[in-house]
Amino acid sequence: MKTLMIGMLSVVIAIIALMLAGAVGRGAEFPEHPLSGDYRRAADELAKPLQNKEPKVQESLLSEAIDRAVACLPSESYISARLRDMKSRMAAGGDQSEVLTALKNIVEDLRFRPIAEADLPVGFPPCTPVGEVEVKRYPGYRAAVTRDNGTAFWRLFAHIKKNNVAMTAPVEMTLEENGQRPVLMAFFYERPDQGTPGEDGTVEVRDLPGGWFVSTGIRGPRSNQALQLAQQRVEEWLGHHRDKWQVAGPPRLLGYNSPFIPWDKYYWEYQLPVREKSSSDN
Repeated sequence: MKTLMIGMLSVVIAIIALMLAGAVGRGAEFPEHPLSGDYRRAADELAKPLQNKEPKVQESLLSEAIDRAVACLPSESYISARLRDMKSRMAAGGDQSEVLTALKNIVEDLRFRPIAEADLPVGFPPCTPVGEVEVKRYPGYRAAVTRDNGTAFWRLFAHIKKNNVAMTAPVEMTLEENGQRPVLMAFFYERPDQGTPGEDGTVEVRDLPGGWFVSTGIRGPRSNQALQLAQQRVEEWLGHHRDKWQVAGPPRLLGYNSPFIPWDKYYWEYQLPVREKSSSDN
């Protein structure tokens, strides 16, 4: 994980350099998730009883609010499963203060909106809600890719400056199979027909096929704990859907923000490529 954090720092430095050089888009705005209204309504349902400080009344109100919040969310929502688990823990006499802290964090997760400092590449899907797990499809795309050995950001920076390529969000780090160390870094081109594929010194412009990814949103400062929890969420989701999906490659981490954004507003996605199983796979 230490090596991964060093790689993440490289992403930060890369975005700083690109912003100062004028390579990052201005006035960018991320498209809303198609279910963003449902997530906001779920947050509102949970927030109301949290304001009541009387323990017995609060517990009763929270139980009802959890039911209403779950009804707002997708049937297979990871957050819904967490909420149902919390309701069961409360009913079994679990530590209420621990549940309340977790519920407050979920409300913040549900209300979180990523800040756009550059545009998404054309055709890329909206950001996955924080704490949620979903599978989403990416179109084919073009990217400048290089080995992540400590100087990757400078090589990518030089490449896009030389070729007059505006930076998009996010920056990609492809991780080892175990998710412990970044091995590749990439800047996505805005369009798959922009520029020309091929080698440019130690940078290679590649046309990549896209496909399905299991994704989870992360907010706040980058930390080993946050990344480990994200990895656990994705692996748990896959454990419940192994009859339909199987892993198709190494994980990746997508970074959307620079240090010009407050730490608590940072947004990341941890993703794992998957493919649908055929009958011959079962």
